[in-house]
Amino acid sequence: MIPAVVIAGTHSGAGKTTVTMGILAALRRRGMTVQSFKTGPDYIDPTFHKLITGRTCSNLDSWMMDRETILRLYQRAIEGAQMAVIEGVMGLFDGAAGEKPGGKGSTADLAQIVNKPVILVVDARSAAQSIAATVHGFCTLQRDLTVAGVIINRVGSERHGLMARRAVEETCCVPVLGCLPRDAVRPMPERHLGLVSAIESSRELESYWQQLADVMERYVDVNRLLEVASSFSTEKLEIKLEKKKENLAEHLAENLEKNQLTKQTPRFAQKIPVAIARDEAFHFYYEDALRDLEDLGIEWVPFQPVRGESIPLKVAGLYLGGGYPELHLESLSANSSFFQELRYLHQQGMPIYAECGGFMTLCRSITTNDGQSYELAGLVPADCRMGTKRRALGYVTAQIDHDTLLGRRGDRLRGHEFHYSDVYFSPEENMRPAFSLGKTDPLGGTEAFRPEGYSSGSLTASYFHFHFSAFPSSMKRFLHCLEEASVRSGLACPSKG
Repeated sequence: MIPAVVIAGTHSGAGKTTVTMGILAALRRRGMTVQSFKTGPDYIDPTFHKLITGRTCSNLDSWMMDRETILRLYQRAIEGAQMAVIEGVMGLFDGAAGEKPGGKGSTADLAQIVNKPVILVVDARSAAQSIAATVHGFCTLQRDLTVAGVIINRVGSERHGLMARRAVEETCCVPVLGCLPRDAVRPMPERHLGLVSAIESSRELESYWQQLADVMERYVDVNRLLEVASSFSTEKLEIKLEKKKENLAEHLAENLEKNQLTKQTPRFAQKIPVAIARDEAFHFYYEDALRDLEDLGIEWVPFQPVRGESIPLKVAGLYLGGGYPELHLESLSANSSFFQELRYLHQQGMPIYAECGGFMTLCRSITTNDGQSYELAGLVPADCRMGTKRRALGYVTAQIDHDTLLGRRGDRLRGHEFHYSDVYFSPEENMRPAFSLGKTDPLGGTEAFRPEGYSSGSLTASYFHFHFSAFPSSMKRFLHCLEEASVRSGLACPSKG
């Protein structure tokens, strides 16, 4: 098992993302092959990680995924790597609503599942020796979790850093791996809805990461960090799956059997071509999910609607992921052939799955904050309006309201939502929501479910973000719908056996 660490923060904004990217950049500069991971639902940070490391970042989420799925994705991702770095989410013990500290969805829970040491990033603003109390609490709240090092961020002076370091090391018996000066790192470039999109500004970001690598090498003992990581990669701490899975198909079969579903896994006579939008407007995808679906029989055929490209010919389905369509409305609305093809293919019964930004694009129009309106696909009988404040954020449980591409009526999935817009259906429209969404309240109960998205025939579209890898039954359902469409269109022969 390769050396690995979990970079966690005491709270959101403590600096764990900056530290993670700096460590990744420093290790890459040293010539190491580094595999990164991101805790929880996130599309932005993984794109940064990928550009730094040259390897696809994997999302691991203990609220959406079971333990075996996490271990399978982890083990697959680290193949060929020399070091693994896992970026946490929020504070170390912050998880899903209704969970105890360190429960499902938290960095602490994931660190325990993969059995890796935690490097805690602490914000030193307005405190010195008192930081020891903070670190002590994080070290002792869960005794079976190992906080193996501390990085103190935003120290005001060398004297300030020495005071904090001494307090932590003498009181908590945890090594301080570094103290980062308050002004050592310039802020991350920002843009629409937060951080700059890595897909659009790699040159600017490359310069930023090189600066981060310089800072880490100067103020953090990177060699000591590697020693800490290596000391925990012993045989007795290696991850052991309860049952070795030879391939994903076997893993699927067992999960389907547990859920009392059909035991057979999909068997295709040939790969099923599925168009996938991948450009500046549509790039929020979980790469592990795409790889799992590819392993099971899908051939992804990318195209770029923002660049005026049409939907590829001879495909059996279409996947429109999330992203920033609202920033590219002029280009999208000018691609009339794209929308004409969407309408035609929907009429022909082609499976179309759209998440968040894809859902917005399938509406009749999007109206921006400055009042400009752009006509779009019109497959969803609603209009979308951008807002200046976030409309939804967090984990949700989705109950499927009608048989869809993801499952049968009544099936439940776990995912998340994050959007700044709303969709408005006309009163006379016969709204057919794809899901009913419910959030867990802080006391552990489930809030009232509300309708979400739109479902019509072979179209499923909503704000709901979903990770296929977490739900083998939905992968099976999705593939089954695509196989039927592929056979109907003459793209493939019925599978045998």
